[in-house]
Amino acid sequence: MIEPTQASTALTRSYPPPPWTLAGSFLNASFALRAKAVAALIPEPLRLVTLPSGLALGSVTVGRYGPGSTLEYNELIAAVMVRYGRRPGLYVTHIGVDNNASLRGGRELWNLPKQLWCFEWEFDPLRVSVRVWDGVNLVCAVSEVSHSARLWPLRGPLTTFTVRDGVVAVIPSDGDIRCNRAPWRWQPGPNSPLALFQPVGPMLTIVARGRMQVQALQ
Repeated sequence: MIEPTQASTALTRSYPPPPWTLAGSFLNASFALRAKAVAALIPEPLRLVTLPSGLALGSVTVGRYGPGSTLEYNELIAAVMVRYGRRPGLYVTHIGVDNNASLRGGRELWNLPKQLWCFEWEFDPLRVSVRVWDGVNLVCAVSEVSHSARLWPLRGPLTTFTVRDGVVAVIPSDGDIRCNRAPWRWQPGPNSPLALFQPVGPMLTIVARGRMQVQALQ
């Protein structure tokens, strides 16, 4: 399901204008986590969506963007479910890429806290795995991703919030992907910036291929 691509890591001072197309493979894990572990990461005026027993909803996504993408690179996104007034959406708490143009564009176009991280992929005939490093610490390990999941079409919008100087903006995006639920393992490193993202209970894990288009900040 996940196929090797060549991600660019060359330094650059420019980046493409929006919209950006992200075409390739995606892994997503959604799970409950302790609300108190991530509450301090949510800026005003957004509000963390909470569940009974002091839980919140978190997700981790690994993307590998290849041919057909605006830029070819790897990306890891950690996000939590929030609301602005009554409108729900995601807020990205951590995001890492291995492409400097993507880093600069993400920060300047969408106010995303992108960092430069290293992605080490391993492929064999049956399974895929990846380890992500922040330069010093292991951010996370993803393992036992199967090639064999049958994928089904899914289309729709995704709302992500960002906040700058107390002003909320929306990062609108639309997906045209094929996906399915499939078991795989995700584990943050002991000194990881994602150590707060400890799942409480089972995770919903999916594999997907297709494309997302990320529009200009609104």
